[in-house]
Amino acid sequence: MPRTYLTPDHHKKRINRLKEKIDQEGIHTFLLFNSKNIFYLTGFSFIPTERPIVLIVHSGEVYFFVPSLEIDHVQHQVPFVSEVFSYFEYPDEQHPMHHLARVLEDELEISPNRVASESPGAPGYWGYKGPSLEDVTCLKFKILPDTVMDMRVIKEPEEIEIMRESSKWADRAHKYLQEYTEIGANEIDVTIRASAQGSHDMVAELGDAYHPTGFSMFPAIALYRGQIGSNSYFPHALSRGLTFKKGDTLVTGASSDVYGIESELERTMFMGAPSPRQKELFSAMLSAQDAALEAAGPGVKCSEVDRAARRVFKEKGVSNLVRHHTGHGLGMEGHERPFLDIGSEDILEVGMIFSCEPGIYERGLGGFRHSDTFVITEDGVEVTTKYPRDLSSLIIE
Repeated sequence: MPRTYLTPDHHKKRINRLKEKIDQEGIHTFLLFNSKNIFYLTGFSFIPTERPIVLIVHSGEVYFFVPSLEIDHVQHQVPFVSEVFSYFEYPDEQHPMHHLARVLEDELEISPNRVASESPGAPGYWGYKGPSLEDVTCLKFKILPDTVMDMRVIKEPEEIEIMRESSKWADRAHKYLQEYTEIGANEIDVTIRASAQGSHDMVAELGDAYHPTGFSMFPAIALYRGQIGSNSYFPHALSRGLTFKKGDTLVTGASSDVYGIESELERTMFMGAPSPRQKELFSAMLSAQDAALEAAGPGVKCSEVDRAARRVFKEKGVSNLVRHHTGHGLGMEGHERPFLDIGSEDILEVGMIFSCEPGIYERGLGGFRHSDTFVITEDGVEVTTKYPRDLSSLIIE
């Protein structure tokens, strides 16, 4: 059975790793507000709203500060939680941050000068406004925004297994996207059909092994996001309810959520036989992606991967059509650091996961971009998305 989730024991190990990191900083109490970082450490998934939710790692133990409507959720999802502190609502007669100050000072008896947070206070989700931690506690908090993010850069072997599974279902959903695309069809209808069928397959085949996090509406998704015909010229286009026409250049996207980890798969396809110019730009794009993947490996600078793709575009005479860098880190979010960019001095390390997506865009004709998910291995790279990349496989007759 493929790996599709992480156990509470795995999350406890992450908490212990975090404790070791903050101990080195002389920190006894660390507060986290970022919903993805909280999930990464504890397995607790929730909908961020105006109501502050705080993970408190104190003396190596796990505490939560949540609105009352989340108490049962925490206790159900985090079996190793030591205690759940709560407040009733936001903003209420007494602001939640004042309740938090009381918890920190009276219940946990935090030590002055040994407290830290990943941010000065709660984030501004859905209209939230509130005082900073220092304002309500009169304590000096060390702000450590990168501590957990740094942990997330190098993926654990278990995360890589989950990414392989996510890639498998992205491939499946994309197969349906290509199958359902035809002249006159509406992109939204095709997206819904492909995502629904891909998700059905995923849930049916995984059975009890599927552990939804609630982060995604569809377990697997495949879409166009408006990147159809001349509109695919815009790298980050949005769905417009466009219909497919003969001669269109299409840029797709597909992924799946497996325990919060999401792969990235994108393909350039054509409605009918491509023109000579479409073939030329497709070939340049594919060569650039090949060059980037060949350049990547442990010990290589991120900038060198980007340069490898750009050299190909320059040789092909299409550098003027480049509108973004070659790729970015992947994991629990669509874009994570580091970035495959000429300005990055970061070094590729075993366990990092990236997208590889060099693209070129010609106004009036469209965009040309494949994106594949790949892992840095001891020997080079492993591409986890397996969907066909060649031109003949991506022509829709």
